[in-house]
Amino acid sequence: MKLKPIYLAIFLMVSLFANAYKKESVDIVVNQQSRNMVVFTPDKAAKNMPLMIVTHGMNQNPEYQYENDQFCALIDTAKFVIAYLRSDGNTWDIGGTKDQDFVLQTIDEMAARHGIDRDRVYWSGFSMGSMLMYHCMDKVQDKIAAFAPTSGVQFTEQPWTRCKKAVNLIHCHAYADDVFKYEQYKIHEYVENMAKMNQFTTYIKLDNYRTGGDFTGEKEVWSSDQNGSVVELYSYRDGGHCPAAGNALEIWNFCKRFRLSEVKELGTSQSQASAKREGGAIEQPTQFDPNFHIYLCFGQSNMEGNARIESQDYENVSPRFLMMSPVDMPTSGRVKGDWYVAYPPLCRDHTGLTPADYFGRTMVERLPENVKVGVINVAVGGCSIDLFDEDKCAAYIAQSPNWLQGFCKEYGNNPYRVLIDMAKKAQKVGVIKGILLHQGCTNNGQKDWPERVNLVYTRMLKELNLKAEDVPLLIGELLSQPKGGICWLHNGVIADTPSTIPTAHVVSSADCPGAADGLHFTAEGYRMIGRNYAEVMLQLLGQSAQ
Repeated sequence: MKLKPIYLAIFLMVSLFANAYKKESVDIVVNQQSRNMVVFTPDKAAKNMPLMIVTHGMNQNPEYQYENDQFCALIDTAKFVIAYLRSDGNTWDIGGTKDQDFVLQTIDEMAARHGIDRDRVYWSGFSMGSMLMYHCMDKVQDKIAAFAPTSGVQFTEQPWTRCKKAVNLIHCHAYADDVFKYEQYKIHEYVENMAKMNQFTTYIKLDNYRTGGDFTGEKEVWSSDQNGSVVELYSYRDGGHCPAAGNALEIWNFCKRFRLSEVKELGTSQSQASAKREGGAIEQPTQFDPNFHIYLCFGQSNMEGNARIESQDYENVSPRFLMMSPVDMPTSGRVKGDWYVAYPPLCRDHTGLTPADYFGRTMVERLPENVKVGVINVAVGGCSIDLFDEDKCAAYIAQSPNWLQGFCKEYGNNPYRVLIDMAKKAQKVGVIKGILLHQGCTNNGQKDWPERVNLVYTRMLKELNLKAEDVPLLIGELLSQPKGGICWLHNGVIADTPSTIPTAHVVSSADCPGAADGLHFTAEGYRMIGRNYAEVMLQLLGQSAQ
């Protein structure tokens, strides 16, 4: 498939009039054989620029590839170097090391010629060029910070069984690809296996996602709070088996987030400090205490905890800040329904830092010393608000992917009921003062979301015999657009929620830094938004800022 005439014309106009990048043919010797590449550099090049290596498809060449993917239209503003490698003949060596050596030596050559930043080297490929990438992945991942295959997998190999480090990867593939057919080659399963290798903890799917090109599709994101890795799959409609110009910016925006020095070994675990403290075990409260303030927390991955827990997060946790374990947490030494000092994780074993962590810490810092604060956190990464609607829960779980069903099993396939049961138990020893919600990525931009939240909130109040005016609903904004958020559109829906739920209050995320996946906050971001939740609640309690 050749580039459409209108896009070819646009490309030529951009090349002639807008961009002043430089192009050169470079020959190098690899294993005593001359190899060629076409290199593009910005007009105003600088030292320590990133490098993007590109490998074309079978029976193709660098010229066809760069005319179609149009990466070079980005480099004068984004400031990176592109090296389009030329195969030896019509194919790549997808069984040996000949072209693997070519890739590695290209990095050295670009470092010598252009002083590229070895910490920011990326690899994009098309069709057989993607097959080569998957074939070489475990051998080159100590040199490549992120991979971006398009329309091709190495179907005779399983790279997820060989990699020793986490892999940052964005795979783009057309549903209508007639060479690497989407269903025949099990593209989704292939990419998901890479995410499983990364020990992903969070998943999100964005429907009707558009990259800026002609195509619209579904974008799926798997991320790991254990090692910070991200795997994305962009499955698009209307396109076929061809390098797509519309994917260039998407690929670049993904890759540029990552540095080789930040890629972690697989199996790296969180700090064991909480385990050493036996989960913060305490003598269980048995008497009702009106000064024991309890907050129910629910939502999806941001409330579940996505950021890696850092050593500072285990320090200075007040014994007045408690958490009730909503499930058995054997790694943390916790039993379902018991109270513990609120060392993270607060949701389930192997989850990360949440807004609830620094919400509770801030509350006990600012409230009188005779007040204790307890949180109960029930959250499931990637879920819709419908998971907490008991009328829809079973059907929603039944049509969900296996990984989400696995999370739900920990809550007996009814997270809402677990939250209510734990809340009723908590009411015997304390007073429920508020409900914290952080959810919306899966329902991004859906106008009826406030009504669906209201159904859940109203049912909670009724079952727990609470009055709305006594138990406000605090709703946290998603990662903001200036901080790289890709679901920021939903913040407009959240802003409108108080018109549906008068006792709902919006918690700002404006200054909270975001993670590389555009969906979650960094650890510092969670600390900040947790404090923001507390500020809103303290104002509602009549506590002046201190």
